[in-house]
Amino acid sequence: MIFTPFKHQELGITHLINNDEGGLFAGMGLGKTAMTLAALAHHIANGDCKGALIVAPLRVSVFTWPDEVAQWENFRWMKIVSLRTEAGQEAWQRGEACIYTINYESLFIPKYKNVGGKKTLVGDSGMMSKLLAGKRASQLPVDTIIWDELSKAKSHKSKRIKEFAQYRHLFRRHWGLTGTPAPNSYQDLFAQIKLLDGGKRLGEYITHFLTQYFEPVNPYVPPRMRKWKVRGGCAGLIEDKIKDMILTLRSEDYLDVPPTEFVDVEVALPAAAKKVYDTLETELIVLLTASKVKAINQAVLVGKLQQVVGGAVYAHDLKTIITTEKTKIVTEVHDAKIKALKKLWESEGKKPMIVAIKFKHERERILKAIPEAVEFSSDKLDDWDAGKIPMLIAHPLSMGHGLNMQLGGSRVCWFTLSYSPEEYDQLNARVVRTGQEDETKIFRLVVPGTVDDAVIAALRTKSETQAVLLQTLNNIQVLAAR
Repeated sequence: MIFTPFKHQELGITHLINNDEGGLFAGMGLGKTAMTLAALAHHIANGDCKGALIVAPLRVSVFTWPDEVAQWENFRWMKIVSLRTEAGQEAWQRGEACIYTINYESLFIPKYKNVGGKKTLVGDSGMMSKLLAGKRASQLPVDTIIWDELSKAKSHKSKRIKEFAQYRHLFRRHWGLTGTPAPNSYQDLFAQIKLLDGGKRLGEYITHFLTQYFEPVNPYVPPRMRKWKVRGGCAGLIEDKIKDMILTLRSEDYLDVPPTEFVDVEVALPAAAKKVYDTLETELIVLLTASKVKAINQAVLVGKLQQVVGGAVYAHDLKTIITTEKTKIVTEVHDAKIKALKKLWESEGKKPMIVAIKFKHERERILKAIPEAVEFSSDKLDDWDAGKIPMLIAHPLSMGHGLNMQLGGSRVCWFTLSYSPEEYDQLNARVVRTGQEDETKIFRLVVPGTVDDAVIAALRTKSETQAVLLQTLNNIQVLAAR
């Protein structure tokens, strides 16, 4: 099959070709991988590029990029190898391939040593030290680095991203791809943009970036513990700084797929479970029949409350005198959401459905209650595409990036919601993408008046922050084109 770009893909390809430091903020399902391959093929064919190192989430690096190269006849001439394999590393040393892939985690693997009773970083056993250390740019088989799912590099504290800074000069071309550039706030942009431009647009230091564009939510909190919000009028200044290197393509503007319906399915907690929930919420501790649930702080409390709402919770056996992680047991509280899931699936005619879970015990309980359900793994993808799996249970992180699953079904149900908009949007986008022929339904099992409502509100707030960013950048580009 020959890759023939859609109009929006032509825009993306042209943007990457014309920008050595370029970000492609394209919505999920718009074909970022194919656009990037087309731009890369253009440069290599014209003798303007030696090759590319692609850094991506594990599944995307192992499956998505090789599959995309194999899918399109006009890209198959570009040999692609994985640096996770010995064959791939040997190809790197000989310069035999056009594309080399690696996952973020393998890029930098810290080595620690106990120095004076303290755990001290002393080196790196990842791919950076093996393939880049001590090299000149002329000695590398690539001159382009592509950061797929760039938002994985949003933390300015990331050791692997900090370590990469010393090798950045070895690459002539820096591209970043993502559909969720600011999953939490504008603050997430700093590390991502610096990775692409070396700090030219938003500065080299996070402290300078924060003091210039942000203000503390509470100025009386110690600096290291402060949370920040964009200062009035500064959002536009940030967008203006990066507009020359970013192209924004929104799914709703270009994606030609059937409509998506979002449906909240209300679930009532049994009285006994509601009592457990209320006690834990107010007292941070609750005694069950044979176990004890304790939340040591508010962050832990949110997770514990989500577990109670879902029907089971990790608790400590009361028989144990000293409680540790190893003494935890799963205590079931109710099966209201399990019953609601089963009823929902049956009401949808048992159409293939992806069920998103957050805790391991949810997967185990669903598999036990619904015999037709199957635990997700990469070797199940062919059966899913063939419509052979009626219900697929997965954590968002296990299938969140790069997988094309629109052929196998059009139903997603969130058993327990993630409050990460990136996880939420990425998992939904596995079925809401080009090639989907049916109307998509995204269900959320929600217990009103509980932590479920709070998570939905948090998702809405974070998503709105990102939506404003993308809309503003899109408007700037539209005006510039006139």
